[in-house]
Amino acid sequence: MRISHLQALADIVLGDPEALALAYHETINAAGPIFDCDAARDRFAVALKAVGMATDAARFQAAYSKLQQAADRKIKPVEPTCRDCGSINLTRDAFAAWDSDTQQWVLSAIYQSTTCHACEAESDDLSRWKPIKDRSAEPPLQAWQ
Repeated sequence: MRISHLQALADIVLGDPEALALAYHETINAAGPIFDCDAARDRFAVALKAVGMATDAARFQAAYSKLQQAADRKIKPVEPTCRDCGSINLTRDAFAAWDSDTQQWVLSAIYQSTTCHACEAESDDLSRWKPIKDRSAEPPLQAWQ
């Protein structure tokens, strides 16, 4: 049994409605524990909800509603653009160190200086963050005939 399953079971035994609501929310959104199959995830979610409702239905529902509202508020995606020319072809240098234990490079720092490869500008405050327009609302491109 995974440690995350044991933590969820401890929440069930302790009967904390907020912890149960969080575990239920993570389970039904596949952000929580990893299960062998969807049926196992569904059974676990049903058990969490049942115990949460039995423990304190009002607190469980209030906590779950708050989690749902937070999840529904989507952050609009943004991208950095050059303040001088408007290009999105920007880079930053970074520092990475080799971790012998994990056998991979670990990003340690990202330097403040930004470089635009379109106009070759470089500055610590070169980036302007602009919303990415919703491309799903655009009509599909027609193939050349």
